[in-house]
Amino acid sequence: MLRRSTLALMILVGLAAVAIVFINPQRYHRRDLKSCFDDVDGLQAGASVRIAGVVVGAVKSVRAEPQNKSCPAEVEMALSTTYEISVPKDSMAEVERDGLLGGPYISIDSTAASSAPVENYGYLKSKPRKPALSLGDELKALDLTIGLIRATSETKQSPGGSKSPDH
Repeated sequence: MLRRSTLALMILVGLAAVAIVFINPQRYHRRDLKSCFDDVDGLQAGASVRIAGVVVGAVKSVRAEPQNKSCPAEVEMALSTTYEISVPKDSMAEVERDGLLGGPYISIDSTAASSAPVENYGYLKSKPRKPALSLGDELKALDLTIGLIRATSETKQSPGGSKSPDH
């Protein structure tokens, strides 16, 4: 009798779980897009795809195609959200960096876009890449700034080494 009750309870719990999944499913809306770039700056599969700073998907693949002059690097992206998302065809994709030391990600800019939504597996145009400063260039700029601050503070000191009075 105990085994029958346990079996009946397990079946009931299983059916309830299945019913919950079908009654209130967490639906994901998916759209696969592609874009071509001259330089992807080390972008790899798994990097985030963002629209207006919101993560809406991930990079599926990055392929180098040096023989294809119009598309030397093709990036395939998978947008996956819990809400319906439509990206206008004239939106622009761009490789950006997540801060100074962060990795690259794809940013889709649709602020100036006004066309119909891009179809699944459609291509987005890419923005020309902005020349980025290297870490060495950033450190040189920081060193120059520190030098200017020191020079400014030294001019405020009197020849005797003490600060001049402010009154």
